[in-house]
Amino acid sequence: MKRILLLIAATGCLFSACTKKSSDSTTVTPSTTIPTNGWKLGTTSYSSAFVGRTGSTTLSAFDAIPSGSSPAANTCNVFFSAFPTAGGTYTIVQYPAATALTSTQIGVTAGLFATSKTYYSTGIDAITATVTVTGGKIKVEIPSVWVKNTTGGDSLKLTGTVLEQ
Repeated sequence: MKRILLLIAATGCLFSACTKKSSDSTTVTPSTTIPTNGWKLGTTSYSSAFVGRTGSTTLSAFDAIPSGSSPAANTCNVFFSAFPTAGGTYTIVQYPAATALTSTQIGVTAGLFATSKTYYSTGIDAITATVTVTGGKIKVEIPSVWVKNTTGGDSLKLTGTVLEQ
């Protein structure tokens, strides 16, 4: 009987000593809040693990550090006609479009690695994003805007903050 009571007490101490580790920045968790440096596509929020310039006019956020030829990372991309050197407001337009982006327009996309889906800004919202530039680093605040998967036809809302590191 003593052994059983001792086993129960030890088990109780073991479970009370355990704590759940908070999720790291690469974990995708359904949420109603938008990360300070991340994005939300539909009902799923993503935290940026890395944000940087990935071309001559593209600012890309990754929820995991990409590596190898097939990186397992979800992305949020902001396309400019040229990288801004000062802050301002930019109209989110259909991207890609038949015409080139102007100096006051941006396109946004969100890519999902697991499903190989990419969602593109539709431009139907007439929404503007706020862009700030501090110390040469770009920050884009994307309000809720419709994006569409052109291969599957489904549409979701995209919102978030992309902050260059």
